[in-house]
Amino acid sequence: MSETIIHLELSVAEVNLILEALGEMPFKSVYGLVSRLQSQARGQLDPTTNGAAAQTEDDEALQEAP
Repeated sequence: MSETIIHLELSVAEVNLILEALGEMPFKSVYGLVSRLQSQARGQLDPTTNGAAAQTEDDEALQEAP
């Protein structure tokens, strides 16, 4: 069974608030989510990379995960 993917539109401040809240949780429970959020945000904020390409890589990594 594959996971359903959703796409959210959030401001940088909102993403930072989510990351801050996740930082209060046990690392072993949230490190994968934090990593994905940072990776996707970096791909959209870095003008030298194509955000769409970064998103595709993240989607492929998710599909490969158990």
